[in-house]
Amino acid sequence: MGRTITKLVGTLALLFAFAGILPACIQRVADGKTAIAYWRTLSGAAGDTQDKIVAQFNASQSDVVVKSEYQGTYSDLATKLIAATAAKSGPDVTQLGTFEIRQFAKSGVLVDLTPYLNGPNGIDRSEWPESMARAGEIDGGTYWLPFNVAVPTLYYNKKAFADAGIAEAPATWSEFFSVVRKLTKEDRPGLALWSNTWPLFSMIWSEGGELTTRDYANITLNDPVVVYLLKELQNLVREGAVVVPDKASGGHRAAFVNGRAAIILDSQDAFSEVFAQSNGFTPGVANYPAGAKGKVYAPGGGGIAMMSITSAEKRDAAWAFMRYMLSPEQIADYSSQSGYAAFSKSAQLKMGKKLSDPRFKVIHDALPYVRADFSVNMSPALRSAFDEAFQKILMQAADVQQALDTADAKAEAAVKSELAR
Repeated sequence: MGRTITKLVGTLALLFAFAGILPACIQRVADGKTAIAYWRTLSGAAGDTQDKIVAQFNASQSDVVVKSEYQGTYSDLATKLIAATAAKSGPDVTQLGTFEIRQFAKSGVLVDLTPYLNGPNGIDRSEWPESMARAGEIDGGTYWLPFNVAVPTLYYNKKAFADAGIAEAPATWSEFFSVVRKLTKEDRPGLALWSNTWPLFSMIWSEGGELTTRDYANITLNDPVVVYLLKELQNLVREGAVVVPDKASGGHRAAFVNGRAAIILDSQDAFSEVFAQSNGFTPGVANYPAGAKGKVYAPGGGGIAMMSITSAEKRDAAWAFMRYMLSPEQIADYSSQSGYAAFSKSAQLKMGKKLSDPRFKVIHDALPYVRADFSVNMSPALRSAFDEAFQKILMQAADVQQALDTADAKAEAAVKSELAR
C-alpha cells in the first residue's frame, strides 16, 4: 500500500509539473524541500536586490526554496494581503510597510515572532536602534521586523546651489525656508514637496511639536507648531517657491531629477533613483535640518513579517529565510545596492569602505537621531486625517487653523473607533 501511494504521488507530481501547476504539498514530497512564497514591494535596485538575496538563500542550503513575487506598491501589497488572507492563501513571508503593522497584528493576520527571536535560532537585536528593535511590538508580541530601514534624506541640486551662491545644505528649518526662496526662479521652484506627509513628521518633532501621544490618548494635529509650519509651507506655495507635483507628472522625484526643482525632502528610498537619473546636474545629499529641539527624525521604510496562514510545518522554514534576510551580511549588501540603511553595527562593519562614501555616511549619521515612534503611521485614521488636511492646505489654500482643527476632531473620533476594534 505504501509503495502504491508513493508511486501515485510521484505520478501526480509529474502530471502537475507538465501542466505547470505543481502544488506546494506535492512539490515538498517531490524535491525534498519546503516551498516558501515571499511577497515584496519596491522596484529598481531596492527590489532587484531582494530577488538576489532570495536566490542566494536558495543556493545556500538544501531544505527550503523561496519564490519571490513582486506585488506593486506598499498599498497594493497590503490590499492583496487582505484579499489573500480572506481566501486563506497568499505568502508565507511578506514585506510590509509600517501602516498595517498594528491592524494586521490585532486581526490575527501576522505570526508573533517572539518565540523565534528568543529561540535557539534567534536574532540578537541589541545592536539595533530602539526605533527599529521595538517597531513591531504590539500588545506584548513582536509581529514585524525591520528590513529596508529609511531615514530622512535631503537631496539638492549642486549646480542650483552654486548658481544661487549657497555653499551648503541648510542646517536649520528657518535656514531651509530661506534657502528655498533663494533657489526659486521664474521657471523653477526651490522645493518640490512630496505629497506624502512623512517628511513633515521630522520637521514637526524637531521644532517641538507633536501630532499624538503614542497611546492616542491626546491627538494634537492642530498643535501650534504644526499650524506655524504648515502656514509657512502654504506661503511658499503661494509665492511659487514650493510645488506639490501629482503622481501623473512623476511626483516630486521626477521634478527633481529633471531639474524642475532644486530640493526634495525624501528618504534614502530615492537614493539609487536620484543618483542614476539626475539629468544635467550632480545631486547632493544631506540630513534633514535641525529644529528648536535639535535633530529629531521620523523612522520610515518597511520590514518583513510571517503570515498566520503559514502552516505549522512551514513556519521554521519561513523563519530560516527571515533570519537569513536580516543577517548583517545581507543587510550590508542591501544597503550598498539600494541606499537603505545598514541599521546595525555589524552590518555597517560588513559594508567596509563603502560606508566612507559621503552619500552613505549622511544616511548612517542620521540613525542616532531617529525617534522610536511609528504612532502616526500605525493609525490609518490619524494619518488619513492629517493627509487630508495637508492636501487642503497646500493644494486648495484652505485656512490652516480651521483645516487642522477639523482634522484633529475627525482623527479623535476615528481613532476611538479604530482602537475599539
